[in-house]
Amino acid sequence: MQNDSSSIRHRGKAAAQQMDGLDAETSTPTAIDTPLDTPRTNSPLNLSIQAALEARIIYPPKRIKRRRWFISGIAIGVITALSAILYVNPTQNTHINRMQEILGDFDVSALLPDSLLSDEFVHDMTKLLALDKQAGPIRLTGEFEPAMTLEKEGLRKKHNVVLVPGIISSGLESWSTANCSRPYFRQRLWGTSTMFKAILLDKECWVQHIMLDKRTGLDPHGIKLRAAQGLDAADYFITGYWIWGKAIENLAVLGYDSNDMTLASYDWRVSYYDLERRDQYFSRLQSRIELAQRTGAKTVLVTHSMGSQVVQYFMKWVESPRGGRGGPQWVDTHIEAVINLAGSPLGVPKTLASLLSGEQRETVQPLASYLLDHFMNRKELARIFRSWTGLAALLPKGGSAVWGDLSGAPDDP
Repeated sequence: MQNDSSSIRHRGKAAAQQMDGLDAETSTPTAIDTPLDTPRTNSPLNLSIQAALEARIIYPPKRIKRRRWFISGIAIGVITALSAILYVNPTQNTHINRMQEILGDFDVSALLPDSLLSDEFVHDMTKLLALDKQAGPIRLTGEFEPAMTLEKEGLRKKHNVVLVPGIISSGLESWSTANCSRPYFRQRLWGTSTMFKAILLDKECWVQHIMLDKRTGLDPHGIKLRAAQGLDAADYFITGYWIWGKAIENLAVLGYDSNDMTLASYDWRVSYYDLERRDQYFSRLQSRIELAQRTGAKTVLVTHSMGSQVVQYFMKWVESPRGGRGGPQWVDTHIEAVINLAGSPLGVPKTLASLLSGEQRETVQPLASYLLDHFMNRKELARIFRSWTGLAALLPKGGSAVWGDLSGAPDDP
């Protein structure tokens, strides 16, 4: 038995050596090739060579084609959606070009965690791009409705307009020039595709920028993050996901432009007191409104979410001797009206969940929430949220008289 097994081992070794020699003279068979022209003798050595060669035949798995078609379908769908957005709204060329640059830098599929299912990713991307038929008819960017209809009815601009965005709406761009900040100089680390690239490829640097110093409530040492300025500071979070874009388009139909319509963006992470102390935000807003009134028209303030609280604080600050020193009649003289869009003057109960556990699914834009949930844990998110001193302003106010208790709420039927 020992001699037989030793003989078999020697034959196998010799077969492998002779097989390597035959590779130079014969082509490797494939799944559709004919068998090799090997000697048709029945010697043990030739049979061993034939078996070894047949074992090397590679038969392509049937699933490879399916996977290629699946990946190609996703790529075609994303490209088609981006092309549709670009065609409907040509002003997004800058964002599209930036996205192309980023996609050329890394393999997105290689960065996705193993726990992320393909169907979940496709579902979220479909929802983001508003391609879900259950969502109802899609209103394409650029339709300028309902302003087109109202213009035909004789509606025209009259008052100056200041748009005050809510929390997480204003883009935040880096003005730091040290360490990891240099690649992101004057690029947005909140909003636009740069934010997503930083989270995916440079998470630690992104966290350093987005957090505030827990002692001062301001930027950490060596970090400088400031609110983007202009109408594009909060018109789109990313290409295709509008925030104030629709309002700006419709107001433009009625005759508004950058001379009588402004967007008062701000760093929503910072407390209202520090907004004035660091950025002179309320002083600038006061000057902007006073300058606009030189045309003879008052200003209408349009707020959203946290912006309603910012305006409430501003109207008290501007008349205070310790603030804007405008006197008790300043608001009546300069402000025509305040329009709240989903305002939060009494806070938001969801703020408690964000501060306690880091949960943010219903408070952050879908794609940002998607990335934060899959690439950061709740502990990391809670640590970031707790550093934002401005978030405390959204804690619920009024107690049980407003929000009720375990037995019910005051407005229950």
